[in-house]
Formats: sequence, structure tokens, C-alpha cells
Amino acid sequence: MAKKSNIKIERTKKGLYTARISVLSNGVWKSIRVTKNTKRELEYEVSRLRLASSKGEAVSQKDWKLFEFMNIFYETYKEGNVVASTQNAYENAFREAKEFFGDVKLKSINPLKYQQFINHLGESLAYNTVDTRHKKMRAMFNKAVELDYISRNPTYGVTPFPFHVAFNKMQFLQEDQVKQMDSQIKSLPFSVSRMVIFIALRTGMRFGEIIALTKFDIDKKKSIIKVTKSYDYKDTKKFIPTKTKEHREIFITKETMDFLIEYLKWYDDRLKSNGIDNKMNLLFCASSSLPIDNQSCNKELKKLCASFDKLGTITLHKLRHTHTIECFVAGMDIIYVSERLGHKDINTTMKYYTHVSQQIRKINEEKLTHFFDAK
Repeated sequence: MAKKSNIKIERTKKGLYTARISVLSNGVWKSIRVTKNTKRELEYEVSRLRLASSKGEAVSQKDWKLFEFMNIFYETYKEGNVVASTQNAYENAFREAKEFFGDVKLKSINPLKYQQFINHLGESLAYNTVDTRHKKMRAMFNKAVELDYISRNPTYGVTPFPFHVAFNKMQFLQEDQVKQMDSQIKSLPFSVSRMVIFIALRTGMRFGEIIALTKFDIDKKKSIIKVTKSYDYKDTKKFIPTKTKEHREIFITKETMDFLIEYLKWYDDRLKSNGIDNKMNLLFCASSSLPIDNQSCNKELKKLCASFDKLGTITLHKLRHTHTIECFVAGMDIIYVSERLGHKDINTTMKYYTHVSQQIRKINEEKLTHFFDAK
């Protein structure tokens, strides 16, 4: 409870409560005036400032504007400290927040206003994109709470709606299309780009993780692919940690492993006959000795999808979505799927589960009927 002694509280002409106190800031004692709407708010603020002063912490009464704090947060904690793609994600989130909220105070954002912002994004952006924006804004507000500039994080309890209009833009291959693509890849001659697509279909790995694979990441005896790194094909052109900075192992079927082994035999011959110096031991090396690029793989994917009806634009990342949904439809539990995909938390996986919930419900009802009727 706020300590009420040792401060002289006065009432201003506007009815506000004010007091002057001494605090230690950067090793120097200085006098500051504190003004609040109520006596209780004033007493709390005085206690907070005195406690910060006694701990040698920064003493600040700054009433931040939203765009000011977003800028200082980005410059202090993110710029130069995270990979370029993450920096870009923060920049996009903050730009759209500034456009939506305008020139407002940081503390004026409440859960209702923030939900309206998320809904607004959902009108034109895909679900995945909105979810990414939401996570970046949540991190920024968390820091504001930690620094005691606001009392609570307005993003808590707010979520992008999984059945929002924009969610339908998240495209997936249907089960028959997956089988058709799988059959096409196996009937055509081997190519590096087609094998990247095949691995994406069978594992749900991120593109950067696939092209970072080396011969040391394949355990033929255990039928496991070890995911230990990614490749930054957009900016640095170097190996980087996985998105979650964690390693994982992905089990693949014997049939998948056999096809991969066949590819590796062809691949070794290709490297030798073309004089390609695969100095990084890559599984998907281009003639440049670097991993194959995203554009080449998406171009090949477009060819494979040419005969599919009403598919629209499909990218390699959407094959990851496809694999996730296939895992759920196959009856795999959400924890296993989350670990397989390398999601940072289970909430990321949940949005896919929601998308196919009706299909999964039918499967579960059939299992329930079979289990109890069998008795």
C-alpha cells in the first residue's frame, strides 16, 4: 500500500493533486513535481518513484506517445539485435499501428481499441500475417509494462479471429492435390527444386531449414532429419539459428527416406558431372555452390500446381501449412505436431487445428463410436 507520510499534498485550481519530492537520478538528487487526478494515484506514483530512486533505477514520469515509445523500443531492443526478417516484421507492425491509432498516448490503448486494430488488419491481411503483427505489438507492450510506463498490457485476451475473412486467404493443398503432386514429383526426373518441394510436403519444414540441410543431418538408420539451423537466403546468405533457436528431429517414413536416398545418388553424380564445388555439404546445392534459391523452387511449384482447379497462388511456405493440416487429419496430437513443425508455442499450432476442426471432429466421433461399440 502506498506510504502517505513525508509528502505535502496540495490541490491545484483544476482540482488535481500535486506534491514535490526529491529523487536520485543518475547519481544526482533533484526535486520533481508529481501531479495526478486523485490523491491515491498521487501517493502511488510518489511511492513508485521513490522505490525506483532507492534502487538506482531510471526515474521517469514521461507520458509516452505510442509512436515515440515504439520507436525507442525498436531502436533499443531490436535494431541490429535480431535478423533482418524480424526487424522487418517489427517495422511493418509499428507502421500499421501508427496509421490506425494516430498520434495518441501509449496508455490510451485499451484491449477494446487494440482488438479493433487487430480486426482492421484482418480485413486485408492473411491470418498468419496478422498473428505476426500481434506478437510484435505484444512484445512492445510487455516492455512498456516492465518499465512501468503502463500498468497492464492491452494485447492480453486479444486474438486474431481464425475464421475472419482474411483467414480464407491462407491456402492449402487438398488431400487429392497432395497425392497428385507427390505422384508428379516421383514420375519426373530428379531435380533439386522438385526435391525441396517433396521434403516440404513430407516434413512441413521451413524453406530456410530445408536448404540448410547437409548430409550430416540425415540419419538413414533412424529415418530422421535433424533440423539444427536455417539459411538466411534473403539477406546475409549465411547459416543462422532456426526461427525458435532450437534443434529438433523430424521422423520420416521409410518410403520418404528411400526416395531421398535415390535422390542423393543422383545428386552426387550431378555435382561431379557439372564440377560443382559443394564445400558446405549441402543437400540442395545450386551451380553457384550456394543453396538453391526460393524463386527457382516457387517457379517449379507453380508448374506442378498448373493443373489444380481454383488454387490461386501457392508458395513453398503454404506447403508447410498443408503438412500441418494433414498431420491433424491423420489423427496426430497437437503437441506432436507442434514439436514436428518447430513452433515456439502450441498457440501457433492451434490456428491450423481450428481450421480443420470439423474434419477432425468427424474422425474423433468415428473413433469414439468404434471404441465404445466394440465393447
